[in-house]
Amino acid sequence: MLQFPNLSPSALLAMVRVTILVLLGRRPAIGSYDASSQGLWQAIIASLIFTVLVTIYPALETSPELFASALLLQFVGIILLVLLFDFFLKAIDRPTKLLPFVVPFLWIENLQQLLGGIVQNIVVMTGDQSVMMLILLIAIWTCYWLWRMGRDIVGKGGWVAAGFIAISFAVDVGMLYALQSRLL
Repeated sequence: MLQFPNLSPSALLAMVRVTILVLLGRRPAIGSYDASSQGLWQAIIASLIFTVLVTIYPALETSPELFASALLLQFVGIILLVLLFDFFLKAIDRPTKLLPFVVPFLWIENLQQLLGGIVQNIVVMTGDQSVMMLILLIAIWTCYWLWRMGRDIVGKGGWVAAGFIAISFAVDVGMLYALQSRLL
């Protein structure tokens, strides 16, 4: 029976802390995350919570409709990403790697979203565009670790790991395009 994942602020902050430690090389990814269906849903719902946290301030200046659309598209994008990863892991004969790979992958993306959203909100509040350079550094740092998760956990090499990042990027761009076309 699937239990509702722990989504308390302390549990989510603990997972952010674990992810930072993994990205600093102080903790191994394997064993640091709950690689079960409950852990997967915790990562998915955490992504929605982080979307709310980083988009609520800009949404107040635009529209509630945009906010709701962004939240819905975030959910659809994550589910699509998990399904695509499942399909490709089965295609490369690694179906048992889904949860051990996807859960850390999603938590790294969650951290990327949270840090990037904080930087964007700082830019919106201060008007200082030079702070946006931090997003590039965050993207490089987290993409490296996404690649490492793919290489180390899936075990099919760096090109396959890069393919998983490309799939994630394609889903993100597709969802952004859907959101932007909704605005026009």
